[in-house]
Amino acid sequence: MRRLFFLLVVLIISVDAGQSAAWMSVPDGGDTGWQTYSYQAGPDGFGGTAGFVVSNVIDDSAYSELLLDNLSHGGDLANCSFEKGNYSGYTALGDSYAVVTGWAMAYRGKIYRPTQGKHFSDQGSLETGVSTAAFQNANRQPGTSGSILETAITLAPGSRFTFDWAFLGGDLRPWNDFALFYLKDAKGKIVYTDGLAQIGPLPQPAIIGILSSGLLSLLGPEGRARPWPADRLFRWGPGRGSQERPG
Repeated sequence: MRRLFFLLVVLIISVDAGQSAAWMSVPDGGDTGWQTYSYQAGPDGFGGTAGFVVSNVIDDSAYSELLLDNLSHGGDLANCSFEKGNYSGYTALGDSYAVVTGWAMAYRGKIYRPTQGKHFSDQGSLETGVSTAAFQNANRQPGTSGSILETAITLAPGSRFTFDWAFLGGDLRPWNDFALFYLKDAKGKIVYTDGLAQIGPLPQPAIIGILSSGLLSLLGPEGRARPWPADRLFRWGPGRGSQERPG
């Protein structure tokens, strides 16, 4: 029985690591600290648009923020890290709110500085922002309003697109505000989307619930399996992404 339990734990850890590599969870009013995201293009490379979304959920107030810095591509190459002090080479969709700044303060008081140079981008999911209803967080909750920033990128086969990011939660559960990253092909079709962070806990992969239920049935009537939502969304596309804390 111990061996069975050990094997199950190892399998759960490996599945969870593979399925939840990108989405991060923050508590009410929490923030992620600076992270580094890395997307590797497939054998055909990539040419199109990279997009960054920060969104409210359920309501359109108590906004959260998405910080960006040190992009490896985009910004017409000359403004990858927003060092021009503006959004040259970027497009803010609709009524999106975004500002190039040298610092930002999280809800709990942490001060954020650039990871490279003197400037970074700060997007806010203001109630007057663009509609984000086409996007969802890891719990399948659709967005309401927020900010979407885009920039054109071209990647050679197998090359990487990296950027530093931080999510500053400004709301409470169940208003699980979120941030994500996407790619559009040359025709404007979204071909890849990956979650970055959200307020509140993430859904556990369905396979873990199934395996846990089976194990608990072996352990006897005192064990009880908890139902979990379906697997998280937004993990498809011609390449793959990963993230880590900047060095």
